[in-house]
Amino acid sequence: MGSLNYDGHIYDFEDRFLAHVQVVLSQKMRRRESFLLSWTAPSYEEAWGRVSLWISPSAEVSFRYSGSKAAAVNGSWLEQMMSATNSTRGLDLDMQKEPQAGSPANG
Repeated sequence: MGSLNYDGHIYDFEDRFLAHVQVVLSQKMRRRESFLLSWTAPSYEEAWGRVSLWISPSAEVSFRYSGSKAAAVNGSWLEQMMSATNSTRGLDLDMQKEPQAGSPANG
């Protein structure tokens, strides 16, 4: 289980999923583009319930992984997630399911 540290708040995600989120956030921040990032935190977490963050290029962001090796990323999944960042709802992580190999990205 890895973690996203955004402006001093820590949020836990599975390592491989977090690797995809990291690529998307890095791309958007590099372009100086802001967007809405949302998900539902599990009830066992301290800050459980619906979480929405306005991702801004000026924010402090870091990623920490429990594994020692970089996770493989799925290009179709990254495209799906990047496309969602430009929607009116932003990137809703609850709606993100990894596309199967050979299937078109949809989201």
